[in-house]
Amino acid sequence: MNQNFPPLVIGIDLGTTNSSVAVAQDGKLTVIPVNGQLTMPSVVGIDPTGKLVVGQAAKNQAISAPENTVLSIKRLMGTDATAELVGKSYRPEEISALILGELKRAAEAHLGRSVTQAVITVPAFFNERQRLATQDAGSLAGLEVLRIINEPTAAALAYGAGQSDTSENETLLVYDLGGGTFDVSVVRVENGIVEVRASHGDIHLGGDDFDEALTNLGEERLREKHADSLPAAAHRRLKSAMEIAKIHLSDEPFATVREEYLTPASHLETEISRYDYEQLIDPWLVKTLDCVQRTIADAGITAHQLDKIMLVGGATRTPAVQELLMRTLDMEPRHEINPDLVVAMGAAIQGATLAGQPTPAILVDISAHTYSVLAVVGHDFMGRILGCCPVVRRGTPLPVTKADLFTTQVDFQEKVEVQVYQGESDDPSENLSIGEFMVTGLSDVPAGNEIIVQFHIDLNGLLTATATEKRTGLAKSVTIDTAGQHRINLDAARTNLAALFEEQDAAFSEDDEEAEDEDDEFTSEYDGESVDLSAPENEGPANSSALLASAKSLRNRAGKLLDQGVPETDAAAIHTSLAAIPVAIDARDWNQLRTILDTLSDLLFYLED
Repeated sequence: MNQNFPPLVIGIDLGTTNSSVAVAQDGKLTVIPVNGQLTMPSVVGIDPTGKLVVGQAAKNQAISAPENTVLSIKRLMGTDATAELVGKSYRPEEISALILGELKRAAEAHLGRSVTQAVITVPAFFNERQRLATQDAGSLAGLEVLRIINEPTAAALAYGAGQSDTSENETLLVYDLGGGTFDVSVVRVENGIVEVRASHGDIHLGGDDFDEALTNLGEERLREKHADSLPAAAHRRLKSAMEIAKIHLSDEPFATVREEYLTPASHLETEISRYDYEQLIDPWLVKTLDCVQRTIADAGITAHQLDKIMLVGGATRTPAVQELLMRTLDMEPRHEINPDLVVAMGAAIQGATLAGQPTPAILVDISAHTYSVLAVVGHDFMGRILGCCPVVRRGTPLPVTKADLFTTQVDFQEKVEVQVYQGESDDPSENLSIGEFMVTGLSDVPAGNEIIVQFHIDLNGLLTATATEKRTGLAKSVTIDTAGQHRINLDAARTNLAALFEEQDAAFSEDDEEAEDEDDEFTSEYDGESVDLSAPENEGPANSSALLASAKSLRNRAGKLLDQGVPETDAAAIHTSLAAIPVAIDARDWNQLRTILDTLSDLLFYLED
């Protein structure tokens, strides 16, 4: 690829359920298609031939091969948990690197140039371990991660850019309910400055929980009739069906779920009402309201001072979410930009800023957490009482440098251990210990020796701590390795991934040859179309592009099945759907095309299974 290009930084929304990639250049914002679709499932697997698959192909096999498929890996970031693929263990950073690598390759193919730098988004309430794990995943994918920004912040940045042609200044509530996490921020957009005033969230709350609740409901109804327990593969198959039902319930009052042979002797046919679904998910929605109210209070405003509520994330399409916010805040929420794409768009705008390109919005972010030092705060009959003494409080604009004074407790104390905590409680047991370091060689003086502890938090939300003896200037400064024992060994991870890719080389070569021969019957003029930064929405082209890609994929699958031989009735149904596809495309009737593809997809699933 030609390397004589101006700097270019892509923006990536690394999601729990779906991911996307975008780029801003020459005043245009482009959400880049991955295999023809503007969002890519965050799924990694090994298919029956032993080939590594990422994205939609991996999601397609999740039902038939759950043991060889990894979903929702984002929820494990920053932990020592591992995922298994064909008997081999991979860390969350490694699985995430495969997802990021697929997005990187799609961007390079679309742009016709190498891409080495990125801005990646994370939930606002991700802790330091999780942020570092995300940076490590980017590094493993061959990306220099220039900035980690919060997802609701990115959404607000995209909104601020889209509204740059207006003089209206606004206070926004960004309600971000994704597949695995929830975030909420109060943001002020004023004269091109996007300033985050407050953030809160829950990193274990999202659409995945809704899917699981529906799946459990389906299993309960199955047990009422058959008293059967579902094996893992059947459970995942039912979950996939319930996910489709959930989507239907966004537009319809009822959804019917029909799944034959969940076990050799058990079938499930049940109707789920929107009311049933809303009752199931109500406890989670109430939890989001608690975060909303706390964020508004932290921002120092009342709900009546909000100008708009922005909905971000696919789970916000649930009518109950919109009704709850409208009822609580007395304001109708808005989807002014596609909620599935707005986070990647904001990341791309921040990337353009870092690349030195002029952009219509400037970001001012905040710390989502309080950072404290463990110190003696009192005494009782049991002895010393330890507590967390804040140095940097939640909501402080970034970057920030703050310091506080502490004193030694023992005469002639030669060393002091600085223990750093993240969290809002005075009680250290309720906070997260994120690092510690020792300062030795202190002066030989009585108790009360003054130690200045300084914290610096950079624009990625990562912390550097310095402890200085005031009387001598003796200092020790460390970047807190907040991942601690959780931090991945990058060299070992690169070796692990390299071994995986060596095994895949032959399979990738065969796929390249097949791709060269593939018919482009369903290629559309909409593929990869750019969006003007001032335009708030471009939903039509995005939907058509994804549908056209699905049509091509389903046509290829249908052709293979017909070649192998299927029952005459099923073959006739396949041919009927295939004949209807080009008619819908020619008429640009995307709703009709979606219906045709859903019917064909269900038929192929059962025949392939």
